[in-house]
This record gives sequence, C-alpha cells and structure tokens, in this order.
Amino acid sequence: MMKKTTYILILTVATLFWGLSTELAAAPDEKDSILTALKTIDPGIVKYFPRWRICEPNLQIQIQQTFILNGRKRERLDMQNITVTAGPKGDPTDPYIILLVECGDESFVASEVDAYMKKLAYTISEPTRPYCFRELPKETPLSEKQYRIITDYMMPTDVQHSISVSAFEQSLKIGRTGFWIRNMIGTDAVGYNFWSSGEARVILQRPLYENTDPETSSPIPFLINAKLGAGYRLTSGGLERGILSFIPQRQLNSVPNGKAVAGIDVHAPFHPQVGLSVNAELPLGGGPDTSRVAEMNTWATYRTSPEQRNTIALNDPTRRIDASRVIPVLRATGQVAVFYNWWLDPKKPENFFRFDLGINYAEVQEWAIRRVADRRVEDSVYQIVSSANGLVTYKPNELADWIYAKIEYRNQSTFPFGVTAQYSNQMLFMRAYMPLVGEWLYLEGKYSTPLRSTPRPWEPANFFMISPVLRLNIR
Repeated sequence: MMKKTTYILILTVATLFWGLSTELAAAPDEKDSILTALKTIDPGIVKYFPRWRICEPNLQIQIQQTFILNGRKRERLDMQNITVTAGPKGDPTDPYIILLVECGDESFVASEVDAYMKKLAYTISEPTRPYCFRELPKETPLSEKQYRIITDYMMPTDVQHSISVSAFEQSLKIGRTGFWIRNMIGTDAVGYNFWSSGEARVILQRPLYENTDPETSSPIPFLINAKLGAGYRLTSGGLERGILSFIPQRQLNSVPNGKAVAGIDVHAPFHPQVGLSVNAELPLGGGPDTSRVAEMNTWATYRTSPEQRNTIALNDPTRRIDASRVIPVLRATGQVAVFYNWWLDPKKPENFFRFDLGINYAEVQEWAIRRVADRRVEDSVYQIVSSANGLVTYKPNELADWIYAKIEYRNQSTFPFGVTAQYSNQMLFMRAYMPLVGEWLYLEGKYSTPLRSTPRPWEPANFFMISPVLRLNIR
C-alpha cells in the first residue's frame, strides 16, 4: 500500500512539473509581447513632442555602444540616425524629460534610458543641449475641425441638427436622417444669384440609399439624395430702392404660377467620390393669366431696341401693346453633371475640392405689356401677354450656352473658408464664405457677370451681394 501511494505521489509531482515546464516554455513569447507593448510609443503621438537628432560624433559612439552592451543587434543600429524624443516642458530652464532614444531600428523608452544610460541621459537632457544636434519640426495636433471629414461646411453631414440663416438661404436639418428643408433665393446654377433671377424655391432634400462603405460613409453617408420642391416669384417689395439699393436693380422675373423643382444626386457604389447630379426646374402653366390685371410695380422690365420696338408696333393691330418695354421671364432651367469629390489628404481632410462638369439649359421668354383701359396713362390698367409678334425667346443656341462647369474649394483649418467658381449659361458665378465669430457667424458673398460678347438685356455687368450667415449645429 505504501509503495502504491509513493508511486501515485511521484506521478502527480511529475505531472505538475510537466505542466509548469509547458507554461514556462510559453511564457517568454508572452513576456516579450507584453514588454514590446510597454516599450512602444505610438508614432502618431511622438511627432507632436520635441524631437532632435544628435550629430555629435563622440555622443553618437557612446549611445551606440550602450545599445550594443544591452543586447541590441549591431546590424539594426545606425550611429548616424540617433533621435531623441522629449516631453514638453513649461520652463525653458528645466531639463528635458527623455521619453525615447532611437538608434537606427532600435530604441530605449524612458525606463530603459534611466536603467542603461543614466549618465548619458544627464548630458542629453540639459536645457542648453551643449552638443551638436539638429531640431526636428514637430507637427501641430489636429483640431476638431481638421478631424471632421465632410463635403459641404455650410451643410454638415456629421451633426444631428443644423440651422443656417442668411439673405441667400435659410436651411434646417432634422436629426441624423439627413433630411433638410431649404429656402434658397436666386438661381445660382445659371449664374443669376440672389434676386437677379427674380425667383426663389423651397426644397425638401431626403436621402434614399445609405452608404455602407466604411472608408467613405463618414463624409458621404448616403449614396442617393433626392430633392423635391416648388419655385416662386420674387416681387422685391421695394427693397431694391431701400436698404439694398447698393446692388443692381432686378431686371428678370420668374413665372407667375410657380415652378416644380426636382433633382437627384447619385454616388457610384464602387467609388462614392464620383457621381451624377441632375436638377430640373419647370414652370407650372404655359404663360401669364390674361384675365387678370397685372400689378406692374412687381414686375421688372427693360427697354426694347428701336428695331424690336418697330416690329412689335407694326404687328399690333389693336395698338394697345406697349412696344417700348418688355418683361423678361426665366422659365425652364436644368443641369446634368458628373461630379467628383477629392480630399488632398483623407487622414487630415482640411483641403477639399469638388469638380462638376456637364450641360446646362436656361430659357428666358419676353412677355409684352397690354393696356386694357383707354384712360390717362397714369390711371391705365395693364395685362401681360406672351403672344405678341416681335417678342424673343432666348434658349441655348451655341456650344458655350450648354457648358456647365464648377469647381469648389473648402479649407477646414482653424478658420474654415470656401471658394466656388462656376461657368454656366455663359455667366461667371463666384461664391466665397469666411468666419467672423467662431462657428456660428460667417460672412458670405456672391458675384456674377456675363461672359458673352453681347450681354442679354436683363444681365447686369456686375452683380455682387454680401450677407452674414448665422449657424447653429447640434451634434
């Protein structure tokens, strides 16, 4: 019995020793991995700390020899490439706190510096650094704005709610659904900004298809965005002769019955930075309501040329058409374009470009003024008609009328700003915005001018408008 008990005890001890030896055999690899993790400093953080390269030959030799004596392989060392990383210090007279010493592909962290090269560290860390060294420029940590990757700073995709109010546009984003309600004044896509086009529109913008690509879903959360709304005519309300008298007087009108507005942006699933944009604004109704009396003070007109005046007068048997002036009306407009979104550095997305190239359509029709009552001129009643001989309908009739090209640049650094240049309808349109106070008050300006050899009668030589922009974002 005693012999059997002794045998069992020996077998148990042997089993325990075998298990312990297995653990010990595996321990070095695990231990090495732990030590490696403890000795590793994130290179993404190191570049923001004070760093310099040692070029003192005597100091280089001593540092390399210290690495060799402490088990580092000579072939991984480079005496000409010794870099020191120190912690930031508040007082210039304080010694540097050495965080990392690198020699070629090997390195000592702070604890190893204290253990293996204490005397050398004392020399290296002196405030005056009495040896040959070359300062390495440290980078500035990215700000919150620089980390954000979005396509439109004025319509951010990375916030839950957003409100923006300016003379050009009033917009509201509701939740992370990407649903926007926008009221926009002017028809920028054809080069007629603010009230120079005589129209505005209310749009509901809604995403239809989510982007599941992890690399691009942050700036482009949805692959398909659709918009639907209605356009309406501006009457100015006397502002042209009041507080906004510094800008050119409006000479273009929109249709009286409004417009149907629709559009869609489709991003390519295989490369969401590329996409197709389609926009259309179509008038509701064929022309003016001739059964109603026109309020002439709400319509912009321009004088006809002598040749056109004679043509209209000769073809008016009733002699009640005012041949001296006509009403220009902006009717159907639309654009179809391919676009591309480009960040110079996606990891630091502070520089963003968008390119659009496609075709444009814009139609302006002249309407005539007809006197209804044969009274004194100042008391006369007028109607608007669209079917009088001598009136002109302006449509694209040459290649330059069809070209639509736009480039947008946005800088998202400490003070975000953006610039847009567009060629459409033979009009040069430019837009720029810049911050005034924080992220809630901006200044935005728009400018347009015709580039055709003979501008059309309603196109002012230069139309410039500037407005403050109030913004509120809730993340």
